[in-house]
Amino acid sequence: MIYNNTIIYKMGGFVLRPITMIVPSADTEFTATVIISGVVIVLGMLLLLIAIFYAFGLIVSNTEKAAKKKSIKKTENKMVADKMVQPVPKSAAPVRCAAPAPVVETGISPEIVVAIAAAIAMQEGPAAVVRSIRRKQVSSRNPWAAAAIADNTRPF
Repeated sequence: MIYNNTIIYKMGGFVLRPITMIVPSADTEFTATVIISGVVIVLGMLLLLIAIFYAFGLIVSNTEKAAKKKSIKKTENKMVADKMVQPVPKSAAPVRCAAPAPVVETGISPEIVVAIAAAIAMQEGPAAVVRSIRRKQVSSRNPWAAAAIADNTRPF
Protein backbone atom coordinates (compact mmCIF):
# COMPACT_ATOMS: atom_id res chain seq x y z
CA MET A 1 0.00 0.00 0.00
CA ILE A 2 1.32 3.49 -0.85
CA TYR A 3 0.42 6.32 1.49
CA ASN A 4 1.94 9.85 1.32
CA ASN A 5 4.58 8.66 -1.21
CA THR A 6 5.86 6.12 1.35
CA ILE A 7 5.53 2.39 1.08
CA ILE A 8 3.90 0.95 4.17
CA TYR A 9 4.29 -2.73 4.97
CA LYS A 10 1.56 -4.31 7.00
CA MET A 11 2.74 -7.26 9.02
CA GLY A 12 0.13 -8.64 11.29
CA GLY A 13 -1.40 -5.75 13.18
CA PHE A 14 1.65 -3.43 12.96
CA VAL A 15 2.46 -0.83 10.33
CA LEU A 16 6.18 -0.58 9.53
CA ARG A 17 7.93 1.94 7.33
CA PRO A 18 11.26 0.94 5.73
CA ILE A 19 13.12 3.83 7.36
CA THR A 20 12.21 2.61 10.83
CA MET A 21 13.60 -0.85 10.07
CA ILE A 22 17.19 0.47 9.86
CA VAL A 23 19.00 -0.14 13.11
CA PRO A 24 22.38 1.56 13.63
CA SER A 25 25.28 -0.69 14.50
CA ALA A 26 27.04 -0.04 17.79
CA ASP A 27 29.95 -2.34 16.90
CA THR A 28 33.34 -0.67 17.57
CA GLU A 29 34.91 -2.21 14.47
CA PHE A 30 32.20 -0.72 12.25
CA THR A 31 32.49 2.67 13.98
CA ALA A 32 36.28 2.70 13.60
CA THR A 33 35.97 1.74 9.92
CA VAL A 34 33.52 4.58 9.27
CA ILE A 35 35.69 7.14 11.10
CA ILE A 36 38.93 6.07 9.42
CA SER A 37 37.40 5.95 5.96
CA GLY A 38 35.86 9.41 6.51
CA VAL A 39 39.19 10.91 7.57
CA VAL A 40 41.00 9.25 4.65
CA ILE A 41 38.44 10.55 2.16
CA VAL A 42 38.58 14.10 3.56
CA LEU A 43 42.39 14.18 3.58
CA GLY A 44 42.53 12.64 0.11
CA MET A 45 40.23 15.32 -1.27
CA LEU A 46 42.27 18.00 0.50
CA LEU A 47 45.48 16.71 -1.08
CA LEU A 48 43.76 16.58 -4.46
CA LEU A 49 42.65 20.22 -4.10
CA ILE A 50 46.17 21.23 -3.05
CA ALA A 51 47.60 19.52 -6.15
CA ILE A 52 45.02 21.19 -8.39
CA PHE A 53 45.73 24.67 -7.02
CA TYR A 54 49.51 24.09 -7.16
CA ALA A 55 49.26 23.02 -10.81
CA PHE A 56 47.04 26.02 -11.57
CA GLY A 57 49.62 28.32 -9.94
CA LEU A 58 52.42 26.80 -12.04
CA ILE A 59 50.42 27.20 -15.24
CA VAL A 60 49.56 30.84 -14.52
CA SER A 61 53.13 31.63 -13.45
CA ASN A 62 54.62 30.10 -16.59
CA THR A 63 52.08 31.87 -18.78
CA GLU A 64 52.87 35.23 -17.19
CA LYS A 65 56.62 34.65 -17.59
CA ALA A 66 56.20 33.75 -21.25
CA ALA A 67 54.03 36.82 -21.87
CA LYS A 68 56.56 39.05 -20.12
CA LYS A 69 59.46 37.62 -22.16
CA LYS A 70 57.45 38.06 -25.33
CA SER A 71 56.65 41.67 -24.42
CA ILE A 72 60.29 42.45 -23.66
CA LYS A 73 61.46 40.82 -26.89
CA LYS A 74 58.82 42.74 -28.87
CA THR A 75 59.88 46.04 -27.27
CA GLU A 76 63.57 45.31 -28.00
CA ASN A 77 62.80 44.45 -31.61
CA LYS A 78 60.73 47.61 -32.02
CA MET A 79 63.49 49.78 -30.55
CA VAL A 80 66.12 48.20 -32.79
CA ALA A 81 63.84 48.56 -35.80
CA ASP A 82 63.29 52.24 -35.00
CA LYS A 83 67.09 52.61 -34.60
CA MET A 84 66.60 54.17 -31.21
CA VAL A 85 69.00 51.75 -29.54
CA GLN A 86 71.86 49.72 -30.87
CA PRO A 87 71.61 46.03 -29.97
CA VAL A 88 73.82 45.21 -27.00
CA PRO A 89 75.65 41.90 -26.96
CA LYS A 90 74.48 39.63 -24.16
CA SER A 91 78.01 39.14 -22.82
CA ALA A 92 78.55 42.85 -22.11
CA ALA A 93 78.85 43.67 -18.41
CA PRO A 94 76.53 46.37 -17.05
CA VAL A 95 78.11 49.75 -16.49
CA ARG A 96 77.64 51.12 -12.98
CA CYS A 97 77.56 54.80 -12.25
CA ALA A 98 78.64 56.20 -8.91
CA ALA A 99 75.63 57.05 -6.78
CA PRO A 100 75.50 60.52 -5.26
CA ALA A 101 76.39 60.78 -1.59
CA PRO A 102 73.34 60.60 0.69
CA VAL A 103 72.10 63.73 2.45
CA VAL A 104 72.92 63.18 6.11
CA GLU A 105 71.48 65.08 9.05
CA THR A 106 74.05 66.74 11.27
CA GLY A 107 75.14 64.71 14.24
CA ILE A 108 75.15 61.33 12.45
CA SER A 109 78.67 59.91 12.23
CA PRO A 110 80.10 58.56 8.94
CA GLU A 111 80.41 55.08 10.51
CA ILE A 112 76.63 55.02 11.08
CA VAL A 113 76.02 56.11 7.48
CA VAL A 114 78.27 53.31 6.18
CA ALA A 115 76.55 50.74 8.40
CA ILE A 116 73.07 51.84 7.26
CA ALA A 117 74.12 51.82 3.58
CA ALA A 118 75.67 48.34 3.96
CA ALA A 119 72.53 46.98 5.65
CA ILE A 120 70.31 48.39 2.89
CA ALA A 121 72.62 47.02 0.17
CA MET A 122 72.57 43.62 1.84
CA GLN A 123 68.77 43.58 2.15
CA GLU A 124 67.75 45.23 -1.14
CA GLY A 125 70.71 44.35 -3.35
CA PRO A 126 73.61 46.37 -4.74
CA ALA A 127 71.36 48.48 -6.97
CA ALA A 128 69.70 50.14 -3.96
CA VAL A 129 70.58 53.80 -3.42
CA VAL A 130 70.51 55.65 -0.08
CA ARG A 131 69.34 59.19 -0.75
CA SER A 132 69.08 60.60 2.75
CA ILE A 133 69.52 59.62 6.38
CA ARG A 134 67.82 61.49 9.21
CA ARG A 135 66.84 60.82 12.78
CA LYS A 136 63.38 59.54 13.53
CA GLN A 137 61.23 61.98 15.43
CA VAL A 138 60.13 60.22 18.58
CA SER A 139 56.64 61.09 19.73
CA SER A 140 55.50 60.75 23.29
CA ARG A 141 52.55 58.53 22.30
CA ASN A 142 52.41 54.86 21.58
CA PRO A 143 52.05 54.37 17.77
CA TRP A 144 48.80 52.45 18.28
CA ALA A 145 47.38 55.23 20.42
CA ALA A 146 48.44 57.83 17.85
CA ALA A 147 46.77 55.80 15.07
CA ALA A 148 43.57 55.52 17.15
CA ILE A 149 43.50 59.27 17.76
CA ALA A 150 44.12 59.98 14.09
CA ASP A 151 41.35 57.57 13.08
CA ASN A 152 38.82 58.84 15.62
CA THR A 153 39.42 62.55 14.97
CA ARG A 154 39.54 62.56 11.18
CA PRO A 155 36.85 64.66 9.49
CA PHE A 156 33.86 63.01 7.85
